[in-house]
Amino acid sequence: MGASPATAQNKEEKRGRQNGPQLDSALVASVALPPNRIIRTRKVWSKLLHAAALPLLVGLSVFWLQGEFSVALFRRAWPVMALLALAYLGAWVLNSKFERYPFLNQFEMAFLSVGLTLVPVGGLFAVMPGFPINRLALLATLGSICWYLADKFFHRYRNSRLLVLPGGITHRLLASPGIAAENEDGWLRAPPLDGIVTDLHTSLSDYADTLANFSMKGLPTYHAGYLYELLTARVLLDASCKASVNVRKRRHYPYFKRGMDLFLIALSLPVTIPLVAVTALAIRLESRGPVLFWQERIGRDGEVFQLAKFRSMQSGNEGEDGDVFADEEDDRVTRVGRVIRKLRIDELPQFWNVIKGEMSLIGPRPEQVGLAENFGSDMDLYKHRHLVRPGISGWAQVLHGYAADIESTRRKLEHDLYYVKHQSVTLDLLIIYLTLKTILTGFGAR
Repeated sequence: MGASPATAQNKEEKRGRQNGPQLDSALVASVALPPNRIIRTRKVWSKLLHAAALPLLVGLSVFWLQGEFSVALFRRAWPVMALLALAYLGAWVLNSKFERYPFLNQFEMAFLSVGLTLVPVGGLFAVMPGFPINRLALLATLGSICWYLADKFFHRYRNSRLLVLPGGITHRLLASPGIAAENEDGWLRAPPLDGIVTDLHTSLSDYADTLANFSMKGLPTYHAGYLYELLTARVLLDASCKASVNVRKRRHYPYFKRGMDLFLIALSLPVTIPLVAVTALAIRLESRGPVLFWQERIGRDGEVFQLAKFRSMQSGNEGEDGDVFADEEDDRVTRVGRVIRKLRIDELPQFWNVIKGEMSLIGPRPEQVGLAENFGSDMDLYKHRHLVRPGISGWAQVLHGYAADIESTRRKLEHDLYYVKHQSVTLDLLIIYLTLKTILTGFGAR
């Protein structure tokens, strides 16, 4: 399989930083932004109509097959119709959440939304044979899935047209994927603009008249850092950028996340227990030394804890006592170690850290103590990644991969800060899906 969806994105951004335009004058850019962020595309009533029409058709089919309407038949049919309607509407809601990430394939996100809503409902109908309503509902569910995916496959959102003013960090924005400068000649005669983009932390005196004229016409102004987050799912860190991370407090989210961690670990035990036993035996047979490797890492609020991993290197190597990066072709790694690293099996013992409450399944990866101290003194906002529990997998892991130097660590930090800033159940579900995809592709493994 191919690499993670971020592979092409990282390469494109690297070229953009090297060859990206340095603005001397304003230009118009076509930007592929998530729906409803600038251009309002939400049509709630159409979604409700879709959701209501499907169970209605099921109900009419049942009544038609029965030949007559009866109260008893209606009592049996309405729970099925309501469940189907809720599942279909739930798919719409989830997909609207996933559409915040424009670098991910739109059809793939629709498929994931259906897999979390309509597919489980269809499975429920499938295990209840012998009841005509359930069979009809199963057929309706399959039809709903096909109709929903087809609608998402053919539907396309138009790009936003934005006037980009030069200065500050706008050159970083133009180096991002999904944005393209239009022809400068005659842009005022093109379709109307959707907004103005500039670095609001720099002087705008040269464009005061431009901003005033468009503001009088009701055209909104957006900070370049905001657009950067929408396009890359990262918090922009730059020497000339005044970045900030405002963590929104969600009253019930921490409890839900903790419950989800324990539930998923318990659910995975039939698979993980045999896998752990086979891995431990393979490590023991290949090389001398302990099966598990313990290392001090930085947890939430800067607290130090002992992280557990399967030993994937020769015993007594430099990494046991020092804080070092692992190279892609590290000769310290054993043959078994290369396999378990690629498949992320070496992380399974960290379930124990999750159960103890030192980690979560999803969150920024816990860094080695010495490296974290160095990064904290060299990088702005680095300590903000410690506001949440570290995770076995995280936003940076599935989109960026392993960081082996200071520059890639800075880019990885942008991903981590985005997660800290926008953490939610939807984002956690997306990370779980991308983690499974990463395991299959081996992206970012060391």
